Amino acid sequence: MLESIVGKSKYKIAIYIRLSKEDADRGFDESESITNQKALLMDYVAKLGQNYELIDTYVDPGYTGTNFNRPDFRRMIGDIELRQNKYGYHKRLIPSRT
Repeated sequence: MLESIVGKSKYKIAIYIRLSKEDADRGFDESESITNQKALLMDYVAKLGQNYELIDTYVDPGYTGTNFNRPDFRRMIGDIELRQNKYGYHKRLIPSRT
């Protein structure tokens, strides 16, 4: 019985995308990088299969990663805290350059 319940549950997925101020200062195009990151991550989520559901995308262009004072990062953490019994948090780094 437990297998049938677990097998029907979906993992909730959220995408967090950031292009740092430092990268923007070095000439990386914010909108193009954000678009590329989003496409890469959405493709990754799609490949995970039907047991995964994309629930939200959080984007912070032009913010440093040296602190947590980023609007969408804080919104994401708030959403996780509000739904702590439904969401887990997993950070996975996917190289954007090969």
